[in-house]
Amino acid sequence: MEDMSGCRQQLEALRSRVRAQIDALAVLAEAFLQEAEYLCRYEQARILGALQDRIRQEVKDMRRMEESASYGFNWAMTITGSAKLALWSLIAAKRHSKEHPLTIGLEHAKSDFSRTAPFGTVVVAVGPKGIPDDVKVISLSHCARERSRPESEIVAAIEDRGYQLIEPKSFLRTLEELKEQVLKGSVTFPVFDPGLAPH
Repeated sequence: MEDMSGCRQQLEALRSRVRAQIDALAVLAEAFLQEAEYLCRYEQARILGALQDRIRQEVKDMRRMEESASYGFNWAMTITGSAKLALWSLIAAKRHSKEHPLTIGLEHAKSDFSRTAPFGTVVVAVGPKGIPDDVKVISLSHCARERSRPESEIVAAIEDRGYQLIEPKSFLRTLEELKEQVLKGSVTFPVFDPGLAPH
């Protein structure tokens, strides 16, 4: 009987140790889960930081291209306008026109001197897949010039495809706020932020 009682005590001690180890494993599993969630949040915040850097660089590059295109356009209009002014003034002088030759030349060159085109409007577009996977930098001015349409029509066409347009500075601020929220665990990817104000 004593052997039986000793075995029971050993069995109870073993059960107690097993329960303690199961409890310790549950605590350890919870700690690993929390660490995995933290690492996931940290990785998402890193992705948002990389997106911020990419957007900053693309906006800077597009604005530089817009400045260059504007300079080239204005230079071309000045050259063609000046050439038309000189050519038509010479033709008018040769024909002995009643009007002053420079007036006639200016009349023909006026369209070149007054011609305008959109330049410099750069926005960030967030598509239906949300942040960070569906974010683009778009030069509305370039698209408008390419299609010979006003920027407002380009905006409408982009929004019809499910994109939200936002100014680059506002978008970068939004990304900074999202990073903080991701690190706190209150937001996860993808982000369909209703706070993104339309352009």
